Amino acid sequence: MYPRQTQGRWKLSACATLLAGACLALPASAQQTTTPSLSELIKSIPAGTGYAAWDLCSRAIATGDDFARVKTQYTAPKVQPLPSFWFVTRGADEVEVSAVFLSPRRAIYRPGLGCTLIAASSAKEAALRAQPFRAAKPPVADPMTPWPFGEGKAQSDALSADRRAVLDNAAATMLTETSTDPTKKTNTNALLVAQDGKLVYERYAANFDRNRPQLGWSMTKTLTALVAGVMERDGKLALDAPVGLAAWQGTNKAAITWRNLLNMAPGLEWVEGGYAAGEDDTTKMLFSQEDQCAWPASKPLVAQPGTVFNYSTGFANLAMCRLKELAGGGHQQIYDYYQKRLFAPLGIRGGYVEPDASGTPVGGARGMLRPVDWLRLGQLVANEGRWNGQAVLNPSYVHFMTAPSPASNGYGGMLWRQPTEHLPADLRAQLPADLVFFAGFQEQHIVIVPSRHLVVLRQGVAFDTDTALRQVYQLVVDLLAKP
Repeated sequence: MYPRQTQGRWKLSACATLLAGACLALPASAQQTTTPSLSELIKSIPAGTGYAAWDLCSRAIATGDDFARVKTQYTAPKVQPLPSFWFVTRGADEVEVSAVFLSPRRAIYRPGLGCTLIAASSAKEAALRAQPFRAAKPPVADPMTPWPFGEGKAQSDALSADRRAVLDNAAATMLTETSTDPTKKTNTNALLVAQDGKLVYERYAANFDRNRPQLGWSMTKTLTALVAGVMERDGKLALDAPVGLAAWQGTNKAAITWRNLLNMAPGLEWVEGGYAAGEDDTTKMLFSQEDQCAWPASKPLVAQPGTVFNYSTGFANLAMCRLKELAGGGHQQIYDYYQKRLFAPLGIRGGYVEPDASGTPVGGARGMLRPVDWLRLGQLVANEGRWNGQAVLNPSYVHFMTAPSPASNGYGGMLWRQPTEHLPADLRAQLPADLVFFAGFQEQHIVIVPSRHLVVLRQGVAFDTDTALRQVYQLVVDLLAKP
């Protein structure tokens, strides 16, 4: 139940062939280790073409990255063996991927909203393209004011010589590949460190810079919890009140509270990662469902809410779906809300959560922000919800996020925490008890140590996930050991 994938060639193919659910959130021990049958592979094709179309659109068309490089370096290795028989068509604002003319999936790009995945024959495409939308005007860039209140460069002079050496050595290792096999690369694209509220280190891979947004995958779950926290401060929701999702009215799910949902313990049935390629709930929802709220909302109640931890991309999508209802019900209203009430106060520029075809931001997986802006979200948690002297979140809400859930000591309010078994045991023993972290597929990490005023971010497209994970937390251990 952790956003990682295994390294083995077939394990990679099974999770990625068409992919994504098992790799989005399951530990290596729970992922598929046997070769799927031909029929299982065929059933997986819709997920694979969907993953590929969305990935190419988000990583290349939306950000301006080189399409051929993204296709070769990031997308193709993730969906083996699909590239042996896929057809990829690129337009100015869309990507379509099919496999022997089966299961075509199309992702369309809209400025300010990012990419949306649809079936290639969907009647919704024309409506989506004609949908009125007004993008937020980003805060004025102030290159002279230091981060986090401006766009100033990293203040590396705040580092001791020992800490600078630790970071330079880590960056040299993390930004250098030791394998020529695309399926065994770590592909670190960004390494940022904040200390005492200052950006003190910032490094990018050759094809990246500060202004290129990067996909956060399941770090978006914590972003969704932060939006909920702003609504809690605004009096629009209460942790111990029912979520109130319209689809649940009059059912046995009506009593599920915000606390239950954000703790990943609503009691709903959900299989986050499957043991057959493409057959888990997350894969079906993300790559086959145009309304990604209706799919998880329809799941039956199978446990008393609040008692069973069940990590789920679907539950985060449900949270965002209800936040959309509370914001006014439309795609523009929820976009305006998180832009004005969370992003603008923090100085986040150009970030967004990609919506599904129904207009709901995919709150479990599709946040696209610049690394410096992801780091701002981590700093907000480190600041206990305060920013530049103002309260963005109630301190009690941040405590809820960072405190252990009644159902899992290693998880809080859509935020991972110590002690969690998903970190290497030898490193875990050296990490502080107050450490919490955002985490996402392909080893996206924002590590926060409030007692040491430290925030570390790593982003990339890791295939050798064990190495990428160890690099991040070894760096945290090393930084904590140096004054």
